Amino acid sequence: MRCSQGQGTVEYLAVVLLAAVVLGGGTGAIARATGADVATAVPHQVLYAICVVTRGDCDRDRAPCDVAARTATREWSVTVLVLKGGRRRILVRERRSDGTVLLTDTSATLGGLELTAGAGARIRLAGRTLDLGGQTTAAAIATLGRGRAWLVANDGAADRLVAALRAGDPLPPPDQRFTQGDLGLEGRIGVAPGGGRVTAGATIGVFGAAGRRTDVATGAQTYFFEGGVGGDLSVSLPALGASAVGAGADREQYALTIDRTGRWLDLGVVRTGEVAGSVTLPDRLRPVADALNAPTAGGRRWVAETHLDLSDPASLAAARAFVDGLTRGPRAAAAATAGLSARLEERGIVDVRTYALDRSASGFDVHAGEGLGIGAAGRRTTEQTRLVAAATRGLDGQWRRRDDCLKEA
Repeated sequence: MRCSQGQGTVEYLAVVLLAAVVLGGGTGAIARATGADVATAVPHQVLYAICVVTRGDCDRDRAPCDVAARTATREWSVTVLVLKGGRRRILVRERRSDGTVLLTDTSATLGGLELTAGAGARIRLAGRTLDLGGQTTAAAIATLGRGRAWLVANDGAADRLVAALRAGDPLPPPDQRFTQGDLGLEGRIGVAPGGGRVTAGATIGVFGAAGRRTDVATGAQTYFFEGGVGGDLSVSLPALGASAVGAGADREQYALTIDRTGRWLDLGVVRTGEVAGSVTLPDRLRPVADALNAPTAGGRRWVAETHLDLSDPASLAAARAFVDGLTRGPRAAAAATAGLSARLEERGIVDVRTYALDRSASGFDVHAGEGLGIGAAGRRTTEQTRLVAAATRGLDGQWRRRDDCLKEA
């Protein structure tokens, strides 16, 4: 008992001394600050000092932001009777506010069951979406993917790495490796009322995913699972050469990071939502839209990312209770989730970001049959995002604009 009390006294003195050094070193800066700055600077410095002594993740609220990203996806699939199989390849390029670039390359195999009623096709080309015939499909698809990621110093290094990936040249060792499995349920209906003068289609799906990501340098592993829902609606007027597409999605991910010794480091919760749409105008109206500078495509994606530093004993206890509750039935899981939510609200570091979203797609989807069917699909999608707003709630619980991120966007 005496030994543990002595250890606690030493840690307490270390916190006090470190806080004094931090505050003392920053006295001039604080004296020049406004009243509002003083109110937030002092508690932030004290909490930062405590975080350093307890070996926490003390710079999380100052971490670089993702300011722009480009995602290129290629996918194909074939359906025979009720069996569906295919491949997917995704390359994501994310530029950060500190100038670094994260490249993520993922390859996945997909397979599952698909039922078809009717015959129809969906074609996307040059911004237009056309649904032909009347069909209904329902599918349960599982995906197993592997990926790797590299963090490079600048855009030039990213360009060289992308060129090597496309050419199949030797690559440097990745900074991260990960595996992920997905299970999705999707339903689609396409109709062509009015003798084909109007065509429409709608898709809705739900999915769940789980996986593991490994930091090659440190050996830390992040276990994550997520779920979400999404859908789209398209309407086209073939006779006029006009069409419109709208889409939306919402997803939530939980991620637990553990170091190579088994110590729990961080619990992250990421909530992502988006809404997007595009309109293709008849040829004779396009010059008018161009003259008025009227947008015909675009969207928004918002991200709320909360992290709980598990060097804090109370935060660690909430995280352990949450993980344990997930295995003990719905009631225990609900109670554990409520406890974790309260802790996240009280001590979590929160990043909230909004991105302008631009997505283009081309491809085809053809199906025919009654229950047992045959079909094929191919799709190529390009998505670009750009940061338009960002704020962070830091160690002291105060919100601040991330102007350091916005000026790089």
